[in-house]
Amino acid sequence: MNIETGMIGGGANMICFTTGRGSVCGFKPVPTIKLSSNSELYRHMCEDIDLNCGLIIDGKASIEEMGETIFGLILEIASGKKSKSENFGFGDNEFVPWHKGAVM
Repeated sequence: MNIETGMIGGGANMICFTTGRGSVCGFKPVPTIKLSSNSELYRHMCEDIDLNCGLIIDGKASIEEMGETIFGLILEIASGKKSKSENFGFGDNEFVPWHKGAVM
């Protein structure tokens, strides 16, 4: 079982997923907000990643400012705005309580 499946099964109603490598994912049945840890990744995958947190490392935003931005995005998506993974329709294959076969 992946950790997101466990969190959703435990009652989470939104996932904030951080990535530094560009994992393309969504986790139905809850919205997934993807946060990139660096600006280069965001530039390459801006159509799939909701927010560039690399602005902190770039010196363009403070941790507090980014926290407020993330909180605002959580409120927007909780109020009905679709996350980028929802717009792409991701999430059908990632929500897997038990993998069939060998897992590496």
